[in-house]
Amino acid sequence: MIYKLFTDEETDSILARLNKNFVDGKNSQKLSNVYNIKENKETLISKEVDEYIGNIFKNKKVIKKIYAPTKIKNRIYNNYNTNDFYDYHVDSFQSSDSKMLYNYGFTISLSDDYEGGDFVLQTEVGEIAYNIGKGEIVIFPIIYPHKVTPIISGRRQNIIGWFESNITYEQSFVLKNLEEIATINLELLQSNTEQILFKELLIKTALVQNYLVTKWGF
Repeated sequence: MIYKLFTDEETDSILARLNKNFVDGKNSQKLSNVYNIKENKETLISKEVDEYIGNIFKNKKVIKKIYAPTKIKNRIYNNYNTNDFYDYHVDSFQSSDSKMLYNYGFTISLSDDYEGGDFVLQTEVGEIAYNIGKGEIVIFPIIYPHKVTPIISGRRQNIIGWFESNITYEQSFVLKNLEEIATINLELLQSNTEQILFKELLIKTALVQNYLVTKWGF
């Protein structure tokens, strides 16, 4: 699921505050000792940037309504140059200090001046590829294998992280569709102010959505 999380100005502000002391991305992937699974550079983000992203993330209306995150961990700033890639892999379900059990992962794009570098999920219905725009975030169930296709040209920059939620993937699917229905209803209402039915549908959709996210999320 893909959303616009930051404006271009907010994204540029984040980029300006990131640590640029990159190390070889192979260092964080044990399978690199077995085969060439990834080529990129990465570094940890600062506590300041971590908290800044976390606050916006937790307060983003659409994310709260669908996922109700409880704990968030933004950890790594990735840099991909031409020919860099990251083959299929699955992220760890647990934080290094064992204090968090992740059920969702996310990647935030900080740039869009590159070709290639699609973010690809391997799902029950096949591969789903995302060409993520600047400031956009893709949220996905952590059980899904995923990869970054080779960069053809340019520089791909992103932040990856994980979060805990009491909302299951199946429940998030229901809540996402309710949110889309509510959005459509609102657009119809704004263009057809005399249509009382649109108002009733919007109210009922919001009631169901709020009930489910409260019951499932907490």
